[in-house]
Amino acid sequence: MPVKKRLLIFAWEYDGYHSERGAALARRIRQVAESFNLNNWEVVVIHKDNRNECAESPFLITTEKNGIKRISVRSGKDIDSFHGNLFIRKLETLFYIAFRGDRSYFWGREVIGQFADFGLREKPDYILSFYTPRAPLLLGHYFSKKLGVPWIADIQDPIYQGISNQSKSFAKLWMKNILKTAKSIVHISPEWAEADGREIGRKMTTIRHAVPEDSPKIPSDFDAQFNIRFGDSFNVFYGGSLSPFIQSLTLLNRVVQYALSINIKVRLLIAGNQGAYDLFKQEFGEQVAVHLGWLTPQQMNDYVHCCNCTLAVPWSKERIGVPSKFYELCSYKKPIWIIGNDIGGFASILNEWKHPAIPIDDLEYQKKALISAAAKNDYSLMFDINNCTGKVVRANDIYDEYRAVL
Repeated sequence: MPVKKRLLIFAWEYDGYHSERGAALARRIRQVAESFNLNNWEVVVIHKDNRNECAESPFLITTEKNGIKRISVRSGKDIDSFHGNLFIRKLETLFYIAFRGDRSYFWGREVIGQFADFGLREKPDYILSFYTPRAPLLLGHYFSKKLGVPWIADIQDPIYQGISNQSKSFAKLWMKNILKTAKSIVHISPEWAEADGREIGRKMTTIRHAVPEDSPKIPSDFDAQFNIRFGDSFNVFYGGSLSPFIQSLTLLNRVVQYALSINIKVRLLIAGNQGAYDLFKQEFGEQVAVHLGWLTPQQMNDYVHCCNCTLAVPWSKERIGVPSKFYELCSYKKPIWIIGNDIGGFASILNEWKHPAIPIDDLEYQKKALISAAAKNDYSLMFDINNCTGKVVRANDIYDEYRAVL
């Protein structure tokens, strides 16, 4: 039997042991870890303790059933903690952006200080670091030099994520100096790979988020668990966050109001944070927008199963790419209604996956798509992953995608 290779992963979050803030980022990391594990690699994941599982200990080492070793590390200072003078805070922030990447450095410093106590006696063959935030990149850079092994950077946000315009030049210099030591740089969209690669002068390889395996089956007693009558309206499920600065609900509202004018009742079921629901409620009112709150994966599956379709709202300015929730929605056997002011991200992925074109921002097309679905049970004008004839990366394909950059 061939000797196993070893992969060391640095990440801020990890699926199942993360805050609500970063579900998509965390899911990608677990998918990568499990994919390498299934291909006979020894995998160690070092991530921040975001759920206080370490209690008073500085770190906690756990071995999962599949053999992946997970090391959760506390941080003595949280990334968002702030008490004191605002001017001093801004100066401190600039210092950490210029010399440490950002305030996640406090956690990275704990990892460096505790690393010798983790019991990792064998050197890894590769290090893989996931951004955001920036501390995992710092750790990849640091331990690549210390251990003498190559590292790969996986970039899931623009390099200027969370950075003010005044601080961009400092952030660019820090990222350029750190990433120049990486063997390969991976980005989640070709648009960001091109833009960020141009900024730091490095070629970046696109590995999109993987579409998860098919969602679980719905339990037979689901209808008895929730006080929602699904048969009295056309039900659309939306999960996740929404930003009023880079996403627009105007076109969706125009289509929904048109449907109501011809006696087709549309109901939007919003799962996730209160802020997203507030934006939907402001646009559509409480008769259309219904808040489900935070859902477990099984509850989300149940709601999606009972809805007519799911909803994806494109980024309409600044943030080129595809909202990460879209990949998760693709794992459900439901059509996806993509509607809004797309600035190219969805057009790009539909072309890459070879799906029939969807005029995402065309009012008349979107009216027809909704009426066809609601009145005729015809979803052919909406997105259906089964209509893709191009390559769609799924969870089982991840290892092959990463092998090309090792």
